Amino acid sequence: MRILQRGDTGNDVRTAQTALIRAGYAPGRADGIFGSNTERAVKQFQRVLGLRQDGIIGPRTWEFLQPFALESDPDVLRRGSRGDMVKLLQQALEASGNSPGTIDSLFGTKTQAALRAFQRSARLPETGVANRDTWLAIAPFINYDNVYLRRGDRGMLVVILQTALYNAGFDPGAIDGVFGTRTHNALVAFQRAKGLSPDGIAGRRTWAQLRPYLSGGVMTYIIRPGDTLSSIARRFNTTVEELARLNNIANPDLIIAGETLLIPA
Repeated sequence: MRILQRGDTGNDVRTAQTALIRAGYAPGRADGIFGSNTERAVKQFQRVLGLRQDGIIGPRTWEFLQPFALESDPDVLRRGSRGDMVKLLQQALEASGNSPGTIDSLFGTKTQAALRAFQRSARLPETGVANRDTWLAIAPFINYDNVYLRRGDRGMLVVILQTALYNAGFDPGAIDGVFGTRTHNALVAFQRAKGLSPDGIAGRRTWAQLRPYLSGGVMTYIIRPGDTLSSIARRFNTTVEELARLNNIANPDLIIAGETLLIPA
């Protein structure tokens, strides 16, 4: 790719604008015209990455932009991403015991390191990229209080919803991230079975009932200083005995900060 700056036009500019949009920035329309909005978005992107904020897309900036140009799913997050999904990911990482630093909706080096640590504990490839497998693994740690999904929605959160419904025995059809009729019908059936209002909207009360089905079997938790097996059991709605059995713990009073526990989902 050629070096791009304000005033340039063409397909390379359009590719860069598309990548910036997918990364969560606002360069304006992907129209192939490198104007002030695109320059501002490039500078914001460079700031998150710790690059020189000159608004010029040179080799180093292209290096970080190109993965976004190649990835069509905006919910696949990597270093340089920003937005609400990054914030949700950072909160989930914090809850899992892998601190991303400041919860600022900006995917920088600390978030990348925390994500790699989580992937290692979850026995996933340590890519530092939040792809579908990583989102499904971290789903039990997400705060769903402000997550509302309904028919017509799309994205990784819909994938998580569909997976939970499938695990609960309610067939949402293809787990494709598209909240269509079959997902709606499966959600309504689940809500009825749980005594909830069957409105077909995944809101706070529905997510609370879905939580046991967010993982297919077990999830992981890194023990923090001050944790006890009893406090962990209460947090995840399980028992000390079950945690001890699952983790082969002989003395429930002896757990070590930094170690990884398996938690029944």
